[in-house]
Amino acid sequence: MEGEAVKLGSSEELDSLLLAKGVIYGLDPAVIACAATFVDRAEPLDAPLLLAAGIPPFAAIQGMRLQFAVHPLTFEETDENGQVRQSQIALSPLARVGDVLVQNGPPVPDRPGKNVFGRIIPAPVAPEQVFLPGDNVTFDPEKQQLTASVSGYPVVNTKKKGMVAQLTVSIEKLVKVTSDRMQAILLLKPTPPGESLPDLEMLRQIFDEEGLSFGRMPNAVGQCLAKAAEEVRPQQAVIALGTLPVNGKDAWLRFVMEIGPLPGKILGNGEIDFRERNMFIGVNKDQLIAVKIPPTEGTPGRDIFGYPVAPVPGSDIIINVSDDAAFDAVTGEIRATRAGVLSKVSEGSVKVCSRQIIAQNVDFETGNINSNDALEIKGSIMPKFKVNALGDILVCGTVEKAQVKSGGNVVVQGGLIGDLSDIHAKGDVDITITEHGRIFAEGSIILRKSAFSSRLAASGDIHCDSSSRVIHSQLIAAGSITAGRVGSDNAEPSLLAAAVSPAQMQLFFDMHQLISAKKKEIEALKMRQGPNAWSDKLDELTVELEEVQKKLTDLNLICSAIQRVPDNGLSHALQCIIAVRGKIFEGTEIRIGNRRMVLEKTMSNIQFQLQDHLAAVGGRTKSGIIATPLTK
Repeated sequence: MEGEAVKLGSSEELDSLLLAKGVIYGLDPAVIACAATFVDRAEPLDAPLLLAAGIPPFAAIQGMRLQFAVHPLTFEETDENGQVRQSQIALSPLARVGDVLVQNGPPVPDRPGKNVFGRIIPAPVAPEQVFLPGDNVTFDPEKQQLTASVSGYPVVNTKKKGMVAQLTVSIEKLVKVTSDRMQAILLLKPTPPGESLPDLEMLRQIFDEEGLSFGRMPNAVGQCLAKAAEEVRPQQAVIALGTLPVNGKDAWLRFVMEIGPLPGKILGNGEIDFRERNMFIGVNKDQLIAVKIPPTEGTPGRDIFGYPVAPVPGSDIIINVSDDAAFDAVTGEIRATRAGVLSKVSEGSVKVCSRQIIAQNVDFETGNINSNDALEIKGSIMPKFKVNALGDILVCGTVEKAQVKSGGNVVVQGGLIGDLSDIHAKGDVDITITEHGRIFAEGSIILRKSAFSSRLAASGDIHCDSSSRVIHSQLIAAGSITAGRVGSDNAEPSLLAAAVSPAQMQLFFDMHQLISAKKKEIEALKMRQGPNAWSDKLDELTVELEEVQKKLTDLNLICSAIQRVPDNGLSHALQCIIAVRGKIFEGTEIRIGNRRMVLEKTMSNIQFQLQDHLAAVGGRTKSGIIATPLTK
């Protein structure tokens, strides 16, 4: 009669209706009497009444069977988009360690059912079932039973395999521990009918069983229990926290004398310091220059099981002193062994030498310069001349089609001009402009105004003033790059490559040239011999081409294979950026590590970096470069 609208005038009509419908079995006299009262009073029912109920059939049970019941629960929850949706979970009673989940029992025969019309419903054929132990469940073959190895909620997953139903019984842990063992999370589910939530004492016992001996938070446990009792939905809370170790600090050089600004240094607000570099800082004999501050070991932490968590000790630095500087490994002091000028080549390198002044141009009158001192050249270096010094070199004029080599830093106040001009420095290079020049620095490179048709390669960073211009040039840095305006409408595109070893990049260029030469040689040979002709020489060239192409594919631009850098340098590449504080034109090639992109449109004030979910495959990254607005 479900779904039918029936109007009855008396209780006799109700009896007649039941008889007319053939409802003769499972009648509930008390409920029928209640319904007759409503009918006689002509009052509507507040809710439907169950007047009769049949008996469902029951399948026979043999062998192993579940020792708990599973009840479905539907509840509402809000997703990450703020939408309310229905969720459903299966509720089961909380099992403790050692509780029996599945075991053998006496056979239970099948039983036919009977519907409200008095008809027999045959018992269904019981499916063959096989129980398998899942996560956190053990099987005892002698007792033929499955038991819980941890405290938590039993979960049953059924899978059909032919005519056999495979039931895998697992335990969803009540307490989950993060992989770093620094957090324990309590996962509480609502209780099925007839069960109650665990109390604080039971939870304390479970925490003891799990070995949680440090960082427990009783208040969080109590709040989670109260919320679970109030809201009929799963709850979770962090109920134990370890303490993180404090990593050690790296060794560093603390200078006890004023060494002045180091241009290219990134300030606290993200800006770059472009002040003029202090050159030729005077030191006296035996003067204390710097003190090495040793690395610290750090402070260990503790995980939630009470075990110590070792900190990462600070890294040591190798102190290199040369010429007239001496390092005392016991005291950590660096002192000048005679009066001279100071040159700081890198974070761990200090050089003291004499200062030599060239009060004119380097030309036919002076000849080439080879000096063991620091050099101050008041004029320019004229075409085809060479200057080589162990210390810093300051050129007040220009370097025009000439070569400069320094064991320290190089500052050129005029510029580097001409196809044959180049600068090699063990330290930093500070340049105003460069046209058709080449600069190679084992430190960083500072560009103050412009680079045109030039190549700048640094083992550190490359920093260009925000007002500078880079046109048809290559900027290659093992670190990061900051630039002003890059490119123009009328020039060939530039290349900006960060997190790239200059040596590996040169190898990359050489391989491309070699591949191009091999292809031309093969094509020329085919033209002479015919398109289908074969020869030993052609076969040899083809094999050589394939070998070079394979090497190019495997080439890691971040570092060479012999450097043995962890993760092939990927973590370093993730920290490097290319920041452009101006306009960067369409067609500019961007490289970070082993990834490459070519700008499809002109952009302004933009930052390029690798995506932070990269994975390394054979030394190469799977994901690409992303561009984000530059806010600093």
